[in-house]
Amino acid sequence: MAPAPAPVVAADSKGLVGDHGQDSSSDEGEPATDNTADYANPMIARSVSLSIVVKDFAASRSLLDRVLARHHGYFGQLNVSTPENSARALQASLRIPAPELGAAVDDLKNIGRVQNESQSGEEVTQQHADLVARLKTSRETEQRFRAILQQRTGKLSEVLQVEEGIARVRGDIERMEGEQKDLEHRVNFATVELNLTEEYRAQLNPPAASVSTRISNALIAGYHDASETVLGIVIFFAENGPTLLIWIMILGFPAVFIWRRYRKTLAKI
Repeated sequence: MAPAPAPVVAADSKGLVGDHGQDSSSDEGEPATDNTADYANPMIARSVSLSIVVKDFAASRSLLDRVLARHHGYFGQLNVSTPENSARALQASLRIPAPELGAAVDDLKNIGRVQNESQSGEEVTQQHADLVARLKTSRETEQRFRAILQQRTGKLSEVLQVEEGIARVRGDIERMEGEQKDLEHRVNFATVELNLTEEYRAQLNPPAASVSTRISNALIAGYHDASETVLGIVIFFAENGPTLLIWIMILGFPAVFIWRRYRKTLAKI
């Protein structure tokens, strides 16, 4: 007779995590110290905000590219606004390697006149350590699930239950791996939010458009106005035509009758 299959309760993810939590603790019930955050070398996610006013926008734009290349940074996001008869502006989110942040900020300040500046740092040492510990636990849980699956000789429903547990843990692992990469990238590459604005001077006599351009614009405007007028009339009759037709029919017959009576009266006179 074949041996009875192992109970399915052992395949529960919560049970496995709980077992692992006991395995990873000391005899006194305290957590293991191998995942303790390294406070001697804290992980700091730094960010800087700069608002700079420049005289020559085009030259400053080129200088910004050179500063990024010199310090091995890149644009996380870039928006350039060049409105007519107004100051040009640039808004960018820069990513700078953390060791070169100070030198890069100094070079950025030399582009123009600094209007506003702010700096901040977020320590993520413990957050990173906790994430690494959770990843280690989940990976060990996945391995235990796979070991159970290899030894499973019971019902198909029990096998499917273990496979669902593996898929669930694998999804958690991939999500936490993404969080870890994002966290480490924030530490390795500082963020610089840069607002670059041109020092704009309004012109006393802005250049007027040529005669041909003004005539062309007037013709186009007239065409649009005429089109809107015709369209308005069509829409009016489309919306109110049936109502007008009903009133004409209601009032038309009495009017015709009265007119005929009036003509007969005139004829008798």
